[in-house]
Amino acid sequence: MSGPPNLCLYREDVPMRSIIVAAVFSIWLVPTVQAADSARPGAPHLFPHDVLAYARINDMTELKQTVKEGQFGKLLNDPELKPLAGDLYAGTADLFQQVGERLGVSLDELLSIPEGEVAVGLLAFDADDRQDTTADAPQGDSPAALRERIERRRRRNGRIGMIGIMEAGDRNGLLKRLLDRLSDRLLNQGYAVRDSEAFDTPITAFQSPGVGQPGIEFCQLEGVTIFGVGDGVVEETLARWKGTDKTKSLAQNQDFGAVMGPCVGAEATEPQITFFVNPYAIGERLIKARGGAAALVWPLIEDLGIDKLKGIGGSSFSGGETFDGILHVHVLVQAPRDGLFSVVRPASGDINPPKWVPDDISSYTTLYWDLPNSYKGLGRIVDRFQGEDTLERRVEEPLQREFGIDVQGDLLELLTGRVTLARWYEPPARINSQSQLFGIEVKDAAKAAELLAKLADRFPEQMNRQDEGNVVVYAGRQPPADRFPENLRRPEPRLALLGDQILFTDSSSFLQRAIRAHGGAQPRLTGVPEYDLVAGEVGGKLDGQPPFLFSFSRAQEMLRQFYEMAAAPEMKASLARQAENNPGMARLSEIMNKHDLPPFDVLSKYFAPGGSFAYDSPTGIHYTTFNLRPMP
Repeated sequence: MSGPPNLCLYREDVPMRSIIVAAVFSIWLVPTVQAADSARPGAPHLFPHDVLAYARINDMTELKQTVKEGQFGKLLNDPELKPLAGDLYAGTADLFQQVGERLGVSLDELLSIPEGEVAVGLLAFDADDRQDTTADAPQGDSPAALRERIERRRRRNGRIGMIGIMEAGDRNGLLKRLLDRLSDRLLNQGYAVRDSEAFDTPITAFQSPGVGQPGIEFCQLEGVTIFGVGDGVVEETLARWKGTDKTKSLAQNQDFGAVMGPCVGAEATEPQITFFVNPYAIGERLIKARGGAAALVWPLIEDLGIDKLKGIGGSSFSGGETFDGILHVHVLVQAPRDGLFSVVRPASGDINPPKWVPDDISSYTTLYWDLPNSYKGLGRIVDRFQGEDTLERRVEEPLQREFGIDVQGDLLELLTGRVTLARWYEPPARINSQSQLFGIEVKDAAKAAELLAKLADRFPEQMNRQDEGNVVVYAGRQPPADRFPENLRRPEPRLALLGDQILFTDSSSFLQRAIRAHGGAQPRLTGVPEYDLVAGEVGGKLDGQPPFLFSFSRAQEMLRQFYEMAAAPEMKASLARQAENNPGMARLSEIMNKHDLPPFDVLSKYFAPGGSFAYDSPTGIHYTTFNLRPMP
């Protein structure tokens, strides 16, 4: 069997290049046959048990259709926006033309290639024990040569290989063109093609001239391309497909199953996208490969229980009558949570907005945390490295001496553990129009006032008291007006005590709105139909689990800022200036001058509010975020 020239560009200085090239070649090589049989094992059954990271698209054709029918697809097909969207896409296609000519495909053709299942996984790659015969390999048995060979082997053992599968249906003609063009560019690279066969399936491998360098392999079977970086990856995958490999697959990995259970089983439909990462295994491999101080510190980190982080994974669902999109993420942590994980202490409480949150915010988030126990856990960790009572010596005593603040008595015992964040777009629209307001809930407002007064006495220039009515407000130092850009919002730091909340913001206007909302003069977020709708959906998803985090967001408000900026005359003038030396900006400027943006209501009707929440479970932390489907 003949094949293209060796594609293994995996060298010590650029170890990821072979992975990238393999991913590109996997898009070429799908034969013109019918779609894969439904009985074919899916990626979790084909991938090995110990993959470092994994991502899978269940059906690319279905995903493309779902995106087309989602909010962005409908937005781009709106009659009032379609001419502008069409010109923007055509401009992108024109800019891609130079790349497309080298590849032999247009942008439309390239985007049409993947069909069916697409999956990729990262693997640990181990160097073999053969002698290093590369031109610059250290020779002889001198101590320096031995050390260099050991170091080379350590670096090779730290590399990461790859496995992937892809279905591409009947797009073989496009893939063949891509193959031919890329082959022409690699003819002079000097790599050897090695053909083999397993289970009556031809396998083409590209062998690197450097010993110990992983090669690239691929094969095609029943409309599926299997590719790998690392010797034997494809044959092992075929063995799992045929049922002759007795080693465990990823589907039999208990940690993978524990992560995917609450993610995949959270919805009635099948997820379009799933992913899984083993951060401990990746960290161990990369840090040990670096050697030096990092490798020496790693055993200490392991001793603190970092290996209890067993995996992070998730699933993404699109489409449906209620939700435009849902993402589930699960962080798997082995019990008991001691060592590093002793600081992971979520709490729970009322997730409804405090009275100071106005009705027109762009987003609202509230979080509960067990601060005293997290602080104790942090102290135990620091003591392992710095000796007993380190936080007391390094943190508590200096604060007591300099400011008269007792960390545990004045701070930890004062705070409830609830933190709230609200965002609001302050007009007019500018790049930094988004302002933020943090709220920290306290148990005793009088003690909080005393604490703020202590800080104001210590920093009189940074905390200038400027009360708003009967609300204690401290103004911070602003950037000089003559040194601040005119087209940016000038921050106005404010610190206030409002009821049982210490508020901090970078906008005096936002603080004033919060004060009015607290007093009832400004409508509040509580009771707004959009908020009630999102909160109701969260209640249905929690299934009785008490959340420690809840968030509400308005995509329309986020869109409004960019819309107003794009519609402003200053934006067109800025594009014109940048277009003088940038072909891409020149084309964008031309398109924006040709079209007027439709009214904002035309765009905003395609966006609906969304939310997110997180809860603590016996197996770890579960997080979910979603966007509702816009109402007709």
